[in-house]
Amino acid sequence: MMNLPAVDDVTVTAVPEWVHLMPAGTFSGADGRGPYVAGDLQQIVAQFRNTGRKLPIDINHSTDKLGTQGFESPALGWIVDMEAREDGIWGKVEWNARGNAAVSGREYGYLSPALFVTEGKPHRVLEIGRASLTNDPNLKLNSLHTANLTGEPEMEEELRKALGLPEDADAAAILAAVTEKTLHSATLAKVVETAGVNIDASGDQIVTSLQSRQSGDDAEKVELRKTVTDLQSKVTTLTNGAARDKAEAVVNRAVEDGKVVPALREHFISRHMKNAQEVEDEIKLLPSLHSATLRNYKPQESGDPALSPEDQQICELMGIDPAEFAKTKKSHKELF
Repeated sequence: MMNLPAVDDVTVTAVPEWVHLMPAGTFSGADGRGPYVAGDLQQIVAQFRNTGRKLPIDINHSTDKLGTQGFESPALGWIVDMEAREDGIWGKVEWNARGNAAVSGREYGYLSPALFVTEGKPHRVLEIGRASLTNDPNLKLNSLHTANLTGEPEMEEELRKALGLPEDADAAAILAAVTEKTLHSATLAKVVETAGVNIDASGDQIVTSLQSRQSGDDAEKVELRKTVTDLQSKVTTLTNGAARDKAEAVVNRAVEDGKVVPALREHFISRHMKNAQEVEDEIKLLPSLHSATLRNYKPQESGDPALSPEDQQICELMGIDPAEFAKTKKSHKELF
């Protein structure tokens, strides 16, 4: 099938009074039938008016497919008038309750006409016999949900002029322009509200008011900056507190395991708060002071205590002076 405008592009609350029945000029069906020529649209409209009767709108051509076999093929609406427009022939419809419900409820989105044409190609359109509601149209016509905005061609022409649109702008283009204008008006209303001026204020008045409000907001800006700074400080405090709590837990466990001497507790905590993963990996590699290799070790009885092999390894890993470490170890022995 050909590309058609989406049925749900526009939400409507009422069925259209005027519907697009047939294109203008030369056209073909999506199924390959054609070409068809609608040369004199006014003549086709005159033919309809001369018959003096309304034309039915059924569902999926039930009049032709079922009605001829004696089955029911009720009309959902009646075409009571036609107009020739630039994009083809439009029909004015009187919808009944069932048709109103089907279209307003979006059960059907398009129309498919039944045309009387000449036999030879190109087939010349002589008359519009009726139309059907369908969701699988063969001709490219306006959707029932974007059929028109007013049902009156004169009003549409006025809208084109007011919106600065070209004369051939269709209903979809008119609707898009109206939507854009509406959004613009809503945005302007917000600006006017912010500026604190009347809705009918000029552009210069709005700009002047906004500028004055901006200069008068210095105190508010200072207060806002102070609030932001205070919040940042609180966040930093909370973050550092959480980091220290985690660091203390890791280092305290390392002290208990004999991998970190108490004198280096704060040193490891400070480093852990800056780079937790690095310190935790390092602690994993440190030997434990409670290991079996230290059980039979006896320090010198006089002077500074000698360093065990594990102590020396710690000094090498940490870049600590062995003599200073020995002093720290002595003080720790006193503490223990």
